[in-house]
Parts: sequence; C-alpha cells; structure tokens
Amino acid sequence: MKKIFLPLLTFILYLTSVTGQGVNVDIFASEKHQQIDGFGAHQGGAAVKTIWWQQLYYDDMGASIYRVDLTPRLVAPYSNLSYYSPWFMGSQTDNVFNLEDPDNPDGPEGNRVRTYTGAQDYSRLFGGLNAPIAVMGPDIDANVALFNYPNDGAIQAGLDRQAQLGDFKLIGSLWSPVPWVKVSSGNTYNQNWWPGPVSGTPWPFIWGGNFAGGKLDVSGTLLPEFDDAALGGTGPTSALTQFARSTAAYVRGFQQHFGISFYAISIQNELNFEQFYNSATYPLSSQYITALKAIRAEFDQYDDLKDIRIMGPEDLLGGDAYGLWQYGGAGNPTHKNLQYLQHIAADPTASAAIDFFCIHGYDSDGVSSAGANSTSWNRWVNGWQASPAPGIPANVAGFSSYGKKSWMTETSGENAAWIYPTNGFPNNGGWSIALKIHQALSVGMESAWLYWTFSEDPGTSQVGEFALTSQTAGNTSPKYVGAKHFFKYIRPGAWRVGASVAGNGDLLAGAYLHEDNKTLTAVLINAGTMALTVTVNLHDAPVLPNTLNVFTSDNSNLWQASTASINQGSFQVTIPAYGVVTVIADGVSTTGTESISDGSEQFFRNHPNPFADQTRLQFRIAKQGRVSLWVEDESGRRVSVLQDDVLTSPGLHEVLFTP
Repeated sequence: MKKIFLPLLTFILYLTSVTGQGVNVDIFASEKHQQIDGFGAHQGGAAVKTIWWQQLYYDDMGASIYRVDLTPRLVAPYSNLSYYSPWFMGSQTDNVFNLEDPDNPDGPEGNRVRTYTGAQDYSRLFGGLNAPIAVMGPDIDANVALFNYPNDGAIQAGLDRQAQLGDFKLIGSLWSPVPWVKVSSGNTYNQNWWPGPVSGTPWPFIWGGNFAGGKLDVSGTLLPEFDDAALGGTGPTSALTQFARSTAAYVRGFQQHFGISFYAISIQNELNFEQFYNSATYPLSSQYITALKAIRAEFDQYDDLKDIRIMGPEDLLGGDAYGLWQYGGAGNPTHKNLQYLQHIAADPTASAAIDFFCIHGYDSDGVSSAGANSTSWNRWVNGWQASPAPGIPANVAGFSSYGKKSWMTETSGENAAWIYPTNGFPNNGGWSIALKIHQALSVGMESAWLYWTFSEDPGTSQVGEFALTSQTAGNTSPKYVGAKHFFKYIRPGAWRVGASVAGNGDLLAGAYLHEDNKTLTAVLINAGTMALTVTVNLHDAPVLPNTLNVFTSDNSNLWQASTASINQGSFQVTIPAYGVVTVIADGVSTTGTESISDGSEQFFRNHPNPFADQTRLQFRIAKQGRVSLWVEDESGRRVSVLQDDVLTSPGLHEVLFTP
C-alpha cells in the first residue's frame, strides 16, 4: 500500500494479483466495504401470530430485522366510526356513515371520505357529528393512555431468537402522524373506484379510518384547538408540538407494550407520496427538516427514547435522475432523495438529528420494483459531477459523502415466477430479487435490505406482487428463495468484502465476511442464458475449510444443496442460466491486514500539488492486477473512489481527481 498525503487528503493505492484465465471470481477478504446490519420485511395482519409464519421468517429465512407501521392508533372516542368517516357497517344498518346503506352509498358528502383542511375544521359538523381532537399535554404518560397498540407476535418471536439470529432489530415508520396536525397540500385524489375516494377529492381526508394525504403543519402557529392548559400546559400549542408529543407518546407506549426498544424509526414513509391509505407529504426539504428536528428534540428528553435512531428520508429510488433530485419546476417543486440530504447536511442540527439514511427500491410510481439496473444505485451512493439531465444541477453529492450508512427499507412488485418476463430480460421475478439485492449491496452500498410484505395473509395461497411467499408456498416460493440466497447466511455484522469478476460480463459476485462467526459467504448470480463454470479464488484468508456448502437455484430447481472442495485457496462452482449460487465457508480467518502488496507498484506524486480544481495522479504496475485507488479525508473517511477494477496492462496509468 502506498500513501501520498496532501493537506486534509490521503490517496491510497491497493494492488492485488488476480487469476487471468477463464471465468474467475476473486474474493479479497481483507478489502472491507460496508457492514451488513441484516435483512427483513414488514408484515401486518393475523399471520404474525402464527407459528408457521414465525418459523418461516426467523428459523428458515434467517430474517433479523422487522419493520412495523407507526401510524398512531387512538382509543375511543377519537377512533369511533372509523375516525368519523364513511365505512362498512352491515347492510341492515341505517346510518349516514354506512357505505352499505342504499340510501347513502357514498357517505354524508357523496365522496366516501371526510375531508378537512387542518385542525380548525377537523371537528366540523359531518354526518351530524363532530370528530374530537386528542390534545397532547406535557405529560407523556398521560398521552400514552390515548393510544392503543396491535397484537404482533412477530416482535416477541424475534426477541426470543435474538441470540440464534445474531441480532434482532425492530424498526418502524410513520405512514402518517395523527390526522389533525396535517393541512392541505393543494393536491387532489386522481382515481375513482368504489369504495375508494371520489376523484378530485382534496387531501387530506379520512377514508375508512386511514389518515390519507396532506402535509404536516410546520408553521409553529399556536392554535386554540391545541390548547393544553387543562392538561397542565401553558395554553395553545402548535401542530408541530402536537406532532412531536403524539409521536413520542405512541413510540413509548409501543415499546412498553412489547417490552422492546426500537433500533430506529423513520418519521415519514415515502415522504411525498400521497395515497388513499395512511400517508403524508413533505414536498420541501425545509418541511422535513423542521419535523426531523422537532422529533429529535422531543425524544432526547426521555431516557427510553433518546437512543432511538432516526433514519430517513425514506423516499423512492425512482428510475432516473429526477427521482433522485426533484420533480416539478421552481414554481412547484417536490424535492427528492439527494436534495433532502444536501439540505440536511447544510443544517448542523438536522445533520446531527438523522443517524443514517434509508430509501425504497421502487420506481417513481411507488409500486413497480426498481434496482435491477445499477445506475440509480450508483447515483444514490456517489451523486454526480456533470448534470445528468436538463434542469438538474451539477456537482451533487451522493449519500456516501456524508459519512452515514444507508438502508433499503422497502420494495416489492415482482411476479411470483422465478423467471419473469419470459420474453425478455427477466428483471421482475424471483431471480430478479437476488439481482436487486446484489445491486443494492454491491453498488448501492446498502447496509440492510427489507421487502415490503413477507407473506400473504393466511388463506391466500397464491403469492402476489407484494409478498415473498404464502403459507401454502412456504419456502418453495421463487421470490422467497431469491431473497433467501442473501438472508440466510449473510448474518448481521458481516462485512461486504472485495469481489471482482473476470472473463464473463453476465456474472455478478458479492462476498461477505463475518469475522466473529468466521464465515465467508459468496453469492454468485448468472445474468445470462448459458450456464457458467466459475473458478473462485480466495485471497487474504490463510485458514480455509476443506469443504464448502453450496446452495443453487434456477428455473427448474430451487435451493439445491451440494458441496465444493477447496484446492489451494480456489474452488469451482457451476451457476445455471439465470441462476443464483450461495457458497458458505465456515472456519475462515483472515490475515488482518488491509492489503497484500508485492512492492512492484509505484505511486508517483500527484501534479499539480497543491491544486484548486483538479490534480493528476500516476501509478505504475508491473503485472496484471486489481487496482483500487481511493481518497480519504483526515478522519479516515473515504470520500471518493477513483479506480476499482482489474487492469490487464502493465505500465503507467493515470487518473484525474476533481474534488
């Protein structure tokens, strides 16, 4: 390893020899990237209370993260009549709120919902009734009593298996805050289906007990509707105060109910995606930042809440550069992923409030899965220098520039078959889930990966687009198996380590070293139509097992177990067409060094030095090798990767660095 120091920067060159013939994967156990926190999913409904679900999720799949909906649910009278909205009450019930009443099939106002514009008219007369507001006072425990909590057996089941799993993390996202803290977003619902809302209905509204759409009132205006004087407070409070108090109370009550502490929460699921179900929007970074700081300040007052991490902004990955920066023009912008991060970083309090980032692997419609292509993931990590599209600024930093990890916390949308579609590249079936996890971890540098719903509800045998499996399909579902190739043997605490491919462009490879467990797991994916026999070479791991466990899946056979033998640090496996192979080596120990260098490389002083806009770096290699060249700041944080691939030509090479 060679280092050249400039003021505040270090350039590091790392050369490792690789095999030059055939199809090869070279794994470098000492080349660490991000640490893996785990894998998991969300689940609602009765399935979580069943033994089959718990055994499938934790024991067979090995999931170690569980995600819950933190939309606050209130006690009566606040929740009466589905929060005073039209809904189903039985065909024999004569009631203006009853959608099954033939005299009133669309509710009191003909739109199947209860609309409002803010706290001032949340309690307006509707169907002859006034919906009450649960004002939160300064006593958090009194506020806790205003909420109720679900029965979720998955949480205790995860706690019971924490040692077995290597870890168990509970995370939660707010789909919506309590409804009366939201105001009009200026948008309207644009679909029309019964019993859904009528097209053109303005957000926000209550639909069947769902707190649909609208945006948080971050104005700080003191409102008489939020007068807490009778609760021991000082009088009128703001919607922002009520948001912070209600969220803190609901999270405290949730933790007490289940006897667990949250690892992390997100204050808004898909933060600019209004839907007829629980949802809210923060179209501007300033709005999100105000809410973020309010929650952090509120949580920091309590010993049981102050250690909960806040992750965000939990936006959609999208399918282009606009989805990572902004939709709409200057007159009506909707900020997106990297713009939120840029503004958060510019506010020291907000930057301190957010512990790590998270994102959803969906296209811009919020339904179609994204992530099979590496372009968006690369932009999420590294940003861009030149503008990637009209109207998008140049020199936008990716998340890796901010020194915090990122999680992919939701995706779905795939067909239940292993190969889908069948008449083109199969980027939307069970096999593609393995591909998408690989891209998220290896290109997107994600430290965790979660699916939307783990299983269909009991009684639904067919696996749909939004679940990995069903009770009937169990561990034979192709989507389940595609995920299992990562979930099962890449345990929490593993490091993604170096893995390079040579000899075939259809092969993708990732490797994960768990130093405490002494395991090395490799996942190999064939994105081509022909089977590949691959030689895998392990570097920097002098203590190796004699036999490896291998699990192979393709369109004909899923999760087929076999073994492979190591010979002088190498082994061979065959990966079927559109297949996935997971290889597990137990009893691995590494050299403990950062690199292996034979002293044959030369790294010359950069020119110019010092420099303002750009500097030129030259290095010489004596033989073919994998060359990694990166830049670290004075704290040791990697700020830019300039070279990370195999160079086949000995001699002088040159790269440019533009900070």
